[in-house]
Amino acid sequence: MQSIINSIIKNRNLIIYLLLSFISFNYLYNNSSIHYSGIGKIGTFISGSTSIIYSNINSYFNLKEENSKLIEENLELKKIESQLIGISNKSNISESKIDKTISAKVILNSINKNKNIIVINKGEFDGITSDMGVISSKGVVGVIKNITDNYSSIVSLLNTDLRINAILKNSSTIGSISWDGLDPRIVQLNDIPLSSSIKVGDTIVTGGMSFYFPKGIPIGKIEDYNNTSLEGYYSIDVSIFNDFSSLSNLYILERTDNEEIKFLLNE
Repeated sequence: MQSIINSIIKNRNLIIYLLLSFISFNYLYNNSSIHYSGIGKIGTFISGSTSIIYSNINSYFNLKEENSKLIEENLELKKIESQLIGISNKSNISESKIDKTISAKVILNSINKNKNIIVINKGEFDGITSDMGVISSKGVVGVIKNITDNYSSIVSLLNTDLRINAILKNSSTIGSISWDGLDPRIVQLNDIPLSSSIKVGDTIVTGGMSFYFPKGIPIGKIEDYNNTSLEGYYSIDVSIFNDFSSLSNLYILERTDNEEIKFLLNE
């Protein structure tokens, strides 16, 4: 014990320097949008660089399983694309323009925090920009946040800061999806009035009223609900289709109409 105390005393200047540096960086990260973005990009680069080696080794030893899984996911993705085409064809004009999807691989993921982030192996050199929607073959995953040349971080659906426009598929009742930070299998559907007709098992999809996703991307199904709220809205739990503990292959949606919409909103 005495040797530990002596070591601390001997290196007290270094310890104080590191402690003050941590406090300073933490203050900048939380109170300056410029430093917040810069530190976020550095974190994305470091996370991507350190995780890609492990990911490559793991993928090499699981090639057969990965290929089978990729084929299955591509088939599911085709089903989603067919649904979106069907939705667009029913309208006089397309509700959103998806120019293409960019495939990416997960190299770092977490589900046990309140603000979970996913890191993928695609970045600015691959055409990734901030605020792009990200999906898997089963549905919504999250939204692109920070980008470096070769990597990007995604604000996961399992992040208490993210809120996504959503609708009841059968009735088109508008609400929003968020996560309370508890169960990684369950998210919450908000703002659905008690006058709406819902039931357990109803499918929830994206509503299309955002820069991130077109209308009709699967999210999950109603697991349970409570209609005793005094505020006039249901309390609804939604079981998400994605298993976030085993995400592998993701697809980034490149929309061509975002800049036009942002221009109109800024006028």
